[in-house]
Amino acid sequence: MNEKRTKENSLDAMTEKWMQLERKTLKQREAAELFYEKKLMKLIEEDFVTRNSCKVYEKVEYLILSVGTSYEPLVLNIRLLRPEKLLFLCTRETEKYLEKIVKYCELEAGNYQKTIVSETDPSDIYMEIKRAFLAWGQPQKLYIDFTGGTKAMSAAAAMAGAMINVQLLYVGSNEYLPHFRKPRPGSETLFFITNPLEVFGDLEIEKAFTLFSKYNYSGAREKLVELKESIPDPNIRQQLNFVYLLANVYEMWDALDFPKAYAYITKLNKELKRDRRMHGHFLMMDMVDILEEQERILEPLSELSALIRDKKQMQILTSARHMIPLMFTMLQNAAIREAQEKYDMATLLLYRLLEMIEQRRLAKYHLFVSKMDYLQLRPDREKHPEWSGLNSRELLGIIKERYGDIKAKVFGKNGSVYLAEQVSLLDGFMILAALDDDISSAGGGSQTDKLKRIRAMVYLRNNSIFAHGLGPVGKENFDRFKRFVEELFQEFCVLEEIDYTGYKKKTAWITPLQSVYYAGPEEQHVSTVH
Repeated sequence: MNEKRTKENSLDAMTEKWMQLERKTLKQREAAELFYEKKLMKLIEEDFVTRNSCKVYEKVEYLILSVGTSYEPLVLNIRLLRPEKLLFLCTRETEKYLEKIVKYCELEAGNYQKTIVSETDPSDIYMEIKRAFLAWGQPQKLYIDFTGGTKAMSAAAAMAGAMINVQLLYVGSNEYLPHFRKPRPGSETLFFITNPLEVFGDLEIEKAFTLFSKYNYSGAREKLVELKESIPDPNIRQQLNFVYLLANVYEMWDALDFPKAYAYITKLNKELKRDRRMHGHFLMMDMVDILEEQERILEPLSELSALIRDKKQMQILTSARHMIPLMFTMLQNAAIREAQEKYDMATLLLYRLLEMIEQRRLAKYHLFVSKMDYLQLRPDREKHPEWSGLNSRELLGIIKERYGDIKAKVFGKNGSVYLAEQVSLLDGFMILAALDDDISSAGGGSQTDKLKRIRAMVYLRNNSIFAHGLGPVGKENFDRFKRFVEELFQEFCVLEEIDYTGYKKKTAWITPLQSVYYAGPEEQHVSTVH
């Protein structure tokens, strides 16, 4: 008996009864609608939850729904997902249907909100979804159901959801009954919409790589931090994570935040080496050697902030381990500014490199440019044995005399031979010339001619808007300045026994586009070898 009653009350049986009801008059149509609500809706809900519960893989905290004239699909998703908080987007015309949803789902007033939106203006929908998203603390487990409402409302809700990267869903059916203006009971199905980023992710990857290749590391990082979490293929996600870490390395290195740059490159190399055996054709696997070199370069740079904090500037200047990577960093940063056509900033960085050459050479004589203690001067007595028997003041007198002669030759007139406690770039090089430092004669030519060229370069830099001038440095003047600085730096590297070309190559920042495993924009951008 119970089995017979159950069969009579089944979804299929009730559906047949509902479909056979007369609908000729208004009263008959109202009776059919009441039958649907009282006899069918609970059966439809139970069937829907049973068939679709396996699709719900996490607890849903927040749900936003656009409300149309049909309440049924909305209550089905509310019953299935059981969100903690809801927001209903209604128009003036559909607000009346909300009461039926609230009553059916037995929603408490504190668990839902409603807002009135325009049925034709998408920006209205965008703003309300954004407001809720921010008010709820930008939750990760936010769902948007765009089943109900006008086409404009549904489209706007879907697009807004895609923009903030939340889960989009709707209730659909492949068996709609046009004469009854409803889907066939039991055919209702939950559909998840893939975020467009997952489909068009390769275009976003290309944008990120383009930003990277233009030295916009922060822009690349911002794109990659989203891509590496949202692209469905785990192998691609891992490779994007490599690029993300490298973008962080160069962003921090460019900002001279060496400790962070070193931390990022250490993490990057650790992950590359971990995955190399199983995924040897992943993006950037062919770059491990150069990245390990750059990690070794960044290690001493990461120590600088602690040394400076401990007021050990002289220790830094006398340490090739610290100074050489710092100087090549200035050269690399200047090259980036040049590529970006920021010639004033590039000039400033190259000028700083000139100062470092001066500081490093003066430090050999125990002289520190910001506080020159000439009585502590330690000359090269092998080059000038005649200075061996002199005391500090006698030696200072000779150096002052030589400095005065050099200064007169450079400026073409006699002037003060006062040696300042804090010296300028040109004064520092004239003091080096007075000490017969090898940098003064390196490359051939006279000391005076080299000092005059330094004077001209100082004048060029001083005309920059970043120094004392009011106008920008043009490309022609920058090229002239760059040639001189690179020439002098190469001479410096010879004296310091540094392989200029090799070291410059090690400090040149690479891009993922240079990897042999980069496929290019026509194909996928990263290796898909599993």
